[in-house]
Formats: sequence, C-alpha cells, structure tokens
Amino acid sequence: MSQVRVLHAPTDVGGNAFGLSRAERELGFKSDVAIFSPGPFGYGYDIDLHAGIDQPVWRRMLRRMRFLSKVVDDYDVFHFNFGQSILTVRQLGFVIDELGWLKRRGKAIFVTYQGSDIRPAARCPCGQRWCLDAEPYRQPAAKRFLAHADRVFYLNPDLREWLPGARFVPYASVDPKLVSPVPLPERDELVVVHAPTDRAVKGTQYVIDAIDSLQRAGVRIRLDLAEGVTRDEVAQRAADADVVVDQLLLGWYGAFAVESMALGRPVLAYIREDLPDDNPFGRTLPIVRTNAAALERTLRDLASDRDRRREIASAGRLFVEEHHDPRLIARTVMEGFGVDESVVEPAPPEPSPSPAA
Repeated sequence: MSQVRVLHAPTDVGGNAFGLSRAERELGFKSDVAIFSPGPFGYGYDIDLHAGIDQPVWRRMLRRMRFLSKVVDDYDVFHFNFGQSILTVRQLGFVIDELGWLKRRGKAIFVTYQGSDIRPAARCPCGQRWCLDAEPYRQPAAKRFLAHADRVFYLNPDLREWLPGARFVPYASVDPKLVSPVPLPERDELVVVHAPTDRAVKGTQYVIDAIDSLQRAGVRIRLDLAEGVTRDEVAQRAADADVVVDQLLLGWYGAFAVESMALGRPVLAYIREDLPDDNPFGRTLPIVRTNAAALERTLRDLASDRDRRREIASAGRLFVEEHHDPRLIARTVMEGFGVDESVVEPAPPEPSPSPAA
C-alpha cells in the first residue's frame, strides 16, 4: 500500500495540528501543516500561504485557490481545523466551501473542532468581535462538515452537543517524550502561573482577585501572568512556578494544562462533570477541581500542603504519558488508513522521574 498523504489546514489553534502531524509522520504517513498565516505564539507549520486577514480579500482568496488547485492531487486526506476549510466563504448567512469538490475527487475529509468554532456565543464568555460576527455561520458550516466529512473530532467534551456523531479525542499538541518534568521548587512562597489567550474566556479576573485576597490575608503567594508571550516562554514560566491555574469557566482544560502537567506542575481548572460524557477520563483526570467561587480556598489549601502538590504533579505527568501521547491519538485519528504497526505499539515508556525528586 502506498504512503497515505495528509494535509492539515488552514489554522493550528494551540499547536494541535502540528503535534498530530509529527506523530503521523512517525506512524508512516506523509503529513504536512499548511496555515493561512503564522500566529503570535510560535506553533510549528510546514507551509505558509501568506493568505491571512492582513491581506486584502481578493489576494487571500486567490492565494488559497491557487494553493488548493496546486496540491489537491498531492494529498489523500484533508484534515481541517477550527471549523473551516481552505476556501470557506461566509457571507449573507450562507457558507460556501470546497468540501463537495474534494469528495468528488475521492479525498477523505477530516475536521477537528476546538471550541468557539462551534460553541454558541450564548454558551461562551468570549466577547471578541470576530467571535460574535461568526455566530450566524457556526451551525451552517458545521452542517456542511457533518454532511461531507468522513470523520469529525472535537477536543472539548461539551462540543458533542452541537456535533452529533462526532468523536472526542484528547489534545495532541504536547509530546511528553520531548518534555522533561522539572522538580517542584523548594520555597515558602507559592507562585501561581496563569496564561490567558483571552482573559474573559479563561476567567482571569477571578484568578487575580483570589490571589489579591490571599495576599491581603497574609498568604505568601504570587501571580505570574504569562500573557502575550510565545509558547516557549509560557512553558518556561510554568516550569518556574509551583501551580498552574488553567481556566475557570468553560468546564474543560486546554493545551496549556497538558504542557504544564507534562512539566510536572499541579493544574487547577473548572471541570464540568454534570453528565457522564462531560469528563471522558472520569476520576483518573488529575486536575484539581475548582471554579471561580472556590479558587481562593483551593489555592490556600495547596499553599500549605507541599506533599499534595508533589502527588498531583506526579499524577499529572503520568496522565499525559498515558492519554496525550500524540502517537496514540494519531493512531485513533488515522485508523484504517495504513498505520505502520511497527511503530504504533512501542515498548512501554520507562517511568518518568518524579517531578518532586
């Protein structure tokens, strides 16, 4: 069987497409990531179309059309991300795209949804203009993907509500084999890192208020707000911290939480668990449960319990190795497309050194 060729496009939110692509290469596929334009956080890619929103509409669409016509025969699987294809046009309440054209040419179509690409504005605290403007087009675009795509995935469990028949997969953005756990600091002060890409979505003000209140109460605690910096900078600041607060509003954790757990850092987040499918990992998920109202109490408890921080840190690292290895996720995504079985089932990894050693 000839090598299956995969193209991930046209965006890479959180580095998920790139992580999955590198894992697919290890499993025997040709796999590339093409993006409209690079983002501010330094995620990897293979092809830059120079067709982002900084370009005039006519130029960006021309570049996208030329690119697709040039490479359509070079790939067998088109894996789209963030609810859009290369030629998606959303105007006057209608959605036009190339999905039907790709199917007629015998291409397999995958799509991964990640959050505000399908979650209704009424269910999301995001107040950014682009997000609100996209509201009328989320469901029409999703219906087209659900009608044409061979496989539809989502990274946040609540998205199942708007994607009937789709499948949950964990984040593939962090390769634990490339991230070494870092011992927790030995100090009296508790340093809390929080890295919002959008303060409203992450509940940042609640983090600030909780830590201010604890400081006024005499708790030795400090907030490191890692905002507007590259992914590498965020990872370094997480490695220098004692605990990580991910998000307090959405009900699931993000890629930053995965990287923090891989580094051996206790992670706090609000995890919705009202229904069984809200948390596919159940009690094995080692994230410390909290929310906006409980955050101050949660941080106070952790600040005085170094042994518990060590325990949570070790559990988090093991969890990432077991559930977020991009190779395992790539195998799930590409099942039936000729995975190289000789590298799918590697020998069990050696136990990672305890982050608290």
